[in-house]
Amino acid sequence: MIRLGFICVFLLSVAGAAPLKEGEVEVRLLAERIPRDLGKVVLATNEARSEPADLPMNNLSRPLKPPARAFSVWSVDRNVSIASIQLPEEGNSFIVLLLLPGSEPGYRPVVIPFRDPSFRAGDIYFYNNADKTVVGILGTAKFSLEPKRGKVVRPRGFGDERYYHAMLGVRDGGENKLIKSMKWPSSKTTRNYVFFYMDPVKKRVTYRAVDEFLVSPEPIEETR
Repeated sequence: MIRLGFICVFLLSVAGAAPLKEGEVEVRLLAERIPRDLGKVVLATNEARSEPADLPMNNLSRPLKPPARAFSVWSVDRNVSIASIQLPEEGNSFIVLLLLPGSEPGYRPVVIPFRDPSFRAGDIYFYNNADKTVVGILGTAKFSLEPKRGKVVRPRGFGDERYYHAMLGVRDGGENKLIKSMKWPSSKTTRNYVFFYMDPVKKRVTYRAVDEFLVSPEPIEETR
């Protein structure tokens, strides 16, 4: 069972944020994991709040309209803040990944642009929320990712094949230990998010993958 502490006050930067015009900015939320009794959330400042919405962990939320670029994600049922968000000044559409920080209360947010030309159909955004470096191979593309870091990885070297070989692992004591070896689907209509985190029961690094279906996907490069 996931246990989650909460932050019970707004940060000053959130409370004093200037309100936005309706529809000026939108965000989509995605949580690494969610306690069962969290309930619906709103995006709020002291002066205004959005319509209630579910906080998803298996897909991106519908687009939500925050009342300012600095706001709190507020649990309606518990009447407490679970994360404080500061959006960049540039851009008007964002994805907010909500990560469990371990012993600290609430969620730790990671903000990425929704329309990022470097994050395209077939790509995977990895975030390492574990305490060890993770490594992987996607086709012929290799990557490593230190704790508390995220990056987009583009699979390579599989040509026109529908699937490519993927291996995910963790670096432990100077050695790379395999987490999973699998066939991963090549897609022209989705991009993916993969969270690495410490399994609270098995006490080892594991991962979870989430698909995002694109309305107007860009073609995968033919050089793969």
